[in-house]
Amino acid sequence: MSERHLVLGATGRIGSLVVRELSDRGLAVAGLVRDAQRAAPMWPSEVMPVIGEFDAPASIVSAMQGVDVAFISSPVHPEMAAWQCHAVQAAADAGVRRIVKLSGSAWTMVEGRMTTVGAAHAQVEATMRAVQKSGGPECICIRPNAFLQGILGRIGTELSNGDTFSLGIGPARVAFADIRDIAAACAHAMAARSTPQTIEVTGPEALGGEEIAGLLVQMLGKPIRYKPLDISEAMARARAGGADDFTLRHQTEVLTVLREGVGEKVSPDFQSVLGRAPRTVQSYLAEVISKVGGTC
Repeated sequence: MSERHLVLGATGRIGSLVVRELSDRGLAVAGLVRDAQRAAPMWPSEVMPVIGEFDAPASIVSAMQGVDVAFISSPVHPEMAAWQCHAVQAAADAGVRRIVKLSGSAWTMVEGRMTTVGAAHAQVEATMRAVQKSGGPECICIRPNAFLQGILGRIGTELSNGDTFSLGIGPARVAFADIRDIAAACAHAMAARSTPQTIEVTGPEALGGEEIAGLLVQMLGKPIRYKPLDISEAMARARAGGADDFTLRHQTEVLTVLREGVGEKVSPDFQSVLGRAPRTVQSYLAEVISKVGGTC
C-alpha cells in the first residue's frame, strides 16, 4: 500500500506547489483546505481534499489519522507557533512517520537578532526536535532564503511602466530562493527514503539591486535604473496592497535584517540534495520579461 502524504497549507504559495510536486511523482496526496470546491482548480484531480483549518484544532487531529508523511506550512500570523506546534503534536500522536516543515530563513532565527516570525519558527522547530527525541516522527526543516517572487514580484509591473524598478533591500545583496525550488525541496524531503534534517534553500548567487539592473540592461538592451526604497516606502506599498499590521511588522523586520547583509550566504544544500542547481534570478527575469511583452 502506498504511503499517504498530507499537506497543511495546501492552498498557499508554497503548499500548492508541494501538492503538485508530490502528485507529479505519482504519490497519494491529500491537502487540508477550508473549501474543497475552491481548492479543486489548483490541483490535479487525483489530489484528495481534507476539510480543516489551523484555528480548528480538532480538524487537524482528524486530518492526521492514517497519514504517513505530513507537511506543515501556515500563513504569517500571530498564532502561527501555536497552530504549528499543535499540528506537530497531532502528527506525533497519530503515528505519522515523518514531518516536513517549511520553516523560516536561518538568519531570522539567530539569537539576539530573531524576527518575530523567526522566533515562532524556532519554537516550532524546538517542538519538532522534542517529539523526535521522544521516539516520535522523523522531523525535517526546510529553511528558505528570501523568496525571489516575493521581493522581486513587482518588477514586471514597474518595468512595464518605465525604466526604473525599486526594492526595499537597499544596497544589500541576497541569494534569492525561487519558490519553485523551495517547493521541490519540500516535496523531496517528504518523498525521499532519507534526507538531511535541515535543508537551506538559496539561489546560486547573491545579487543586489544594481546587479539586477545590470542583468536587465543586458536582456533588454536599454538603460534600467534601480531605485532603493526606504523601508517606510516599502511598507506603505504593502499596506496599500492590503497587508495587515502583523504582516507589516514581519516585513519591516525582515527588510531591516536583510539590509545587514545576512541574506548573502549561498547554501550548497539544494544542489547536494536535489542533484541540480537552483534557479537563477536571470531565468526568473527572462520569464517576467516574456510575460510583459518582451521589451518592457
